[in-house]
Amino acid sequence: MKGVLHSGIVERKKRIYLRQFFSILTGYILLIDVGAQLSWSSPALPYLLDKNNSKFSITSDQGAWVASIVSLAGIAGYVAIPLLMDRIGRKLTLFIFAIAHLISWILIYLASNYNFLLAARFFAGFSLGGSYSFLPPYIGEISGKNSRGLFIVFSGVCMNLGNFLINALGAFLNYETMNIVMISLPLIAICFFPLMLETPYFYLMRNEETKAIEILMKLNETSERKNIMIDIERMRSAMILNENSGKNGFYLLFSDRGSRKALIIIILSNVTLAFSGLVAIQTYSQSIFKLSAASTTLDAKYAAMIIAGVQIFSRLPSTQLIDIWGRRPIYLFSGIMSAIFLTVVGFYFFLEKYPVIDVTSISWLPLVGLILYQFMCNAGIYTLPNVFIGELLSVKVKGAAIMIASIVMAISFFITKMMIPLLNNSLGIYTTFWIFSFVCLIGPIIIVLITPETKGKNLEEVLELMRK
Repeated sequence: MKGVLHSGIVERKKRIYLRQFFSILTGYILLIDVGAQLSWSSPALPYLLDKNNSKFSITSDQGAWVASIVSLAGIAGYVAIPLLMDRIGRKLTLFIFAIAHLISWILIYLASNYNFLLAARFFAGFSLGGSYSFLPPYIGEISGKNSRGLFIVFSGVCMNLGNFLINALGAFLNYETMNIVMISLPLIAICFFPLMLETPYFYLMRNEETKAIEILMKLNETSERKNIMIDIERMRSAMILNENSGKNGFYLLFSDRGSRKALIIIILSNVTLAFSGLVAIQTYSQSIFKLSAASTTLDAKYAAMIIAGVQIFSRLPSTQLIDIWGRRPIYLFSGIMSAIFLTVVGFYFFLEKYPVIDVTSISWLPLVGLILYQFMCNAGIYTLPNVFIGELLSVKVKGAAIMIASIVMAISFFITKMMIPLLNNSLGIYTTFWIFSFVCLIGPIIIVLITPETKGKNLEEVLELMRK
């Protein structure tokens, strides 16, 4: 009898997980596209910089702008999210950005000169900025406390999959064909859109309690209203607490102690992510490996593809560890180990430029070092910013906080992408890696000291911890 009961509970949990997963699926597919757009310049720039083979060529400085403009343009997407989410709903907001993803790839394919391409990449930045900042809070509202961490971390796996996809296409297809293939990705996302559910939080904000109850019953695979009324009351109480006489989200964000603290943590974690170098290395991975072309027999495009492929799997351990070890231990471990491997890779490039010893026998070190670095960085530094967004913010201030933190992050990413070619040319690539290493070490230490552990706690429990 107990075995049958246990089996029934397990089956119900599986159905709940699947229901939540399929509701998030459109967002996951768009995050694959986000990863592809962020890493598009890795296979695209070598083609565009080749005056002999490309249909139009660009200069090295123009290439830096083409690579970096998506981060700056992402600000427009970040700003649009809070303006749309609470007005038209979470579901329709994501549909708008799915259309934007589709348009951006069409424009990139049609681009026939530098200015056209720059405008297309700006539009791509708008779409990826919106999708990237939308999904963590949506997951926080649609999933349960025991699955929230897993679903948020899996969003990073999807971005890594997009990174691998664009590098693989770039390695085996020409530039035009690569862009045509990528047009299909947002189309697939749009096809899965009917499976997406609006969140009960949004309906409660609009005083549509009946719809909120119906959605929560679907998410919990139950036909009994009484089974979810405790959750409805908990959500309503939290929202009433944050209404604060109708004051807007920006006012509450800065007037509430817990919200201010959450904003500081999220900003610091985003800046740490940007200056950890992970996205910048993805952006210029082929160019980085070409700097060491004399000491390796592996083609740079295949090395970049391997790095991107490893990223898919490097995120998977964190999907389990984040709910086993907790947020703080995994973040600190990730930072220390990432700093070690970046220091080693930087030291290799230093020895290659100033040949105190012959590094030919260890020409494999940059590839292996960056593979290990990606495992460590994905375990925490790359994962926790999204988790913090989903877990540390109340519904009322979430939009305002995402806007501010995302703008800071976009500027930080833009700076890191622009500084790589500048630092590599003036101070050497080893200096770039050592700067990233320093940030990987210091950032997580500071953040762990000021952040409470949120493992296994629901949103209301977390908010209470943040106010202490």
